[in-house]
Amino acid sequence: MALRYDYGTAAQHGFGMTIDLLPTETRAVGRVDADEVASILGTALWALTLLRTGKDGRTGHDNEPLQARPVTVENWHQVISTLETARTTLLSGITAAAIRTHRMAGGSIADLAQAMDAPRSTAQARQTKVLNSAVGEWEAWATRLPDENPPATETWSYTVGLGLERSGSVVSDAGLMADWIDTVLWGLTLLRTGYNHRHGLRPAALGSWQGLINDLVHRLEPRIKGIIDAAVRTHASMPGGTVADLALAMGVPAKTAKSRRDKILGEFPGGWERWAIGTLLEPTDDDGANPALNVPLPEHRTEVGEVAARDGRLGTTCNCGWTSPERTTDNAEAERWGEAHRQEQTVKDTTIKRRPRRPAAAQKAEPAVEPAHKTDVYDWQDGLVICRCTCGEWEGTPTTNIVAAALEGKQHRENAGS
Repeated sequence: MALRYDYGTAAQHGFGMTIDLLPTETRAVGRVDADEVASILGTALWALTLLRTGKDGRTGHDNEPLQARPVTVENWHQVISTLETARTTLLSGITAAAIRTHRMAGGSIADLAQAMDAPRSTAQARQTKVLNSAVGEWEAWATRLPDENPPATETWSYTVGLGLERSGSVVSDAGLMADWIDTVLWGLTLLRTGYNHRHGLRPAALGSWQGLINDLVHRLEPRIKGIIDAAVRTHASMPGGTVADLALAMGVPAKTAKSRRDKILGEFPGGWERWAIGTLLEPTDDDGANPALNVPLPEHRTEVGEVAARDGRLGTTCNCGWTSPERTTDNAEAERWGEAHRQEQTVKDTTIKRRPRRPAAAQKAEPAVEPAHKTDVYDWQDGLVICRCTCGEWEGTPTTNIVAAALEGKQHRENAGS
């Protein structure tokens, strides 16, 4: 088992996860490199706890009992430093190596776009940038076997625990992030040996590279960036959160740090920054101390959480009250249910100005001239939309696609004008 869960008592740690590597994977990845990758998970979950509770609940020195300490500017310095460095070194190197290897294995742009869950143009640009660049230091690191040579029977494990009483809002995201970090460690084994060591030794298939790219580019990258952006915004609001300190944390010149901070502060928090902020399950008296906590959340926000402790299966719930009708042991499948729900609600909740037509008796007499053909998209029943023309003689086909409805209206106007 590569990733296992431990549901203990809330008084102890409440929820724990352990990532395990097989002996062959431990030899390929190396304990030092594995610790570096796993530290991304530990820091990310700690940062989410800071952002969502406004408190630092980690153990103190000499294993002091858990206590809620105020978040300090030093906390944000550590978060930004660790995650920014990991994003620009470890993760960027593994991603570049995975994209290059995917292409060498015969992967097409369509395959890459599907793995990235991005338009073909975006996938093409990303691949071109990698292929036209020389293999960098961190891409070489991603494909190079470690210097250490542990015994063939040695395994590696990394455990992170969350106290439900302080980090309940993080638990639903913790399992997903741990699963993706586990995929990154598995990907390092693929890159360094060319073989999949789980469920029998076999050559890495094209689908393996697509799964690794999906977890890196589509799953981890935006979330890590969202956490960093939220940390930078909060760091700037605290005494001592200077540009010089931010530059030191990011490892960049002060001019670059200021430019990035100004860009973040000059824009409304994006979707992934709002995801990082999350919601407080039990609001505290000093929520206002962290300005990031006051950012409004999207109306439909789904979370994957345990719904059956007896068998460990998962379900997806939304803050609108929706619950997935099925349960699964696959984190990714549960998350896809949530994504499908959000997409469906996006169509239904799209704000479209409703302008019902006047009854025929109330309509004003129009001059006997050719009416102007102006089409608008209106709300319709069952979440569908329809495009109508002001001439009153044309209506489009009901659809869930607003863009398609608008294009149909455009075609009507062109036909009417010809």
